Amino acid sequence: MDQIRQMQVFIQVMESGNFTRAAEALNVPRSTVSTLIQALEDRLGVQLLRRTTRRMIPTVEGLEFLKTAREIVEAIEASEQMFRSVSPRLKGRLRIDMPSRIGRRIIIPALSSLIEMHPDLELEVSMTDRMVDMISEGIDCVIRVGDLSSSDLICRKLGEVDIITCASPDYLACRGTPESPDDLSGHLLVNYAPRFQTGPAAWTYIAHGKLNVVNMKSMISVNNVEGYLAAARAGMGLIQIPAFDVQDLIERDALVEVLSGFRAASMPLSFLYARRRNVPVRIQVFQNWVSDLLRREGVFGPVL
Repeated sequence: MDQIRQMQVFIQVMESGNFTRAAEALNVPRSTVSTLIQALEDRLGVQLLRRTTRRMIPTVEGLEFLKTAREIVEAIEASEQMFRSVSPRLKGRLRIDMPSRIGRRIIIPALSSLIEMHPDLELEVSMTDRMVDMISEGIDCVIRVGDLSSSDLICRKLGEVDIITCASPDYLACRGTPESPDDLSGHLLVNYAPRFQTGPAAWTYIAHGKLNVVNMKSMISVNNVEGYLAAARAGMGLIQIPAFDVQDLIERDALVEVLSGFRAASMPLSFLYARRRNVPVRIQVFQNWVSDLLRREGVFGPVL
């Protein structure tokens, strides 16, 4: 039992960032946390954490052990749930990362319903448009738009989102409304690049089942969706974006869809989590909850 407790404390230290916050989360003295971590390192014969004045930095061995420790602790939690009710009240921390727009507009406003069902569940939500390192950053699950592949992650497709091309009314008044890809030579494209340096700006569309790419001029590159939308609304060029992201802006005439007959390929919206022997019940429940929410909110259709 002491070995399991040591693992639980180690996981909490990794998630909290230091001994003090881990002790507060576990409701034990800081000295207890320090003693259990030292005993764990002595038992394993390796250093798991490098201590600094501000936080604990995991060693390579620490990151490797974290994965194993989580699998063991989660397997114990899963076994304890076997003979409980079909819909258990969840408890514990769930750390989620998601795109900024879908988080701010759809998921966070609805989270109170999940918390009402599971008041002992502690949610930590980060919103980024880049792919995170789930292991080192302690992320339990991630929601992402686009084609993804990683041998280290389980990827569950939630649905397909429609991609449309938009521009501001001022931009179209200045440069005209393109009616076909042949009209794009006189237009600008806002370049979306989650990581800089980026390649040339390119606008894509599907015709007769074939992907077509049109290289375009661009005056600005941005690395997140909020910046992408701000640039479009400021008249800096066309954008290609999931329809659900801009439905409210189109309804308010802040953006206008163009080239509706030349849409890009739809993109998958996926739910990702680390490979493990026993997926925690809280991850499974959140996946089902968010999938139902996105369908109710029309993220997967109807198209605009």
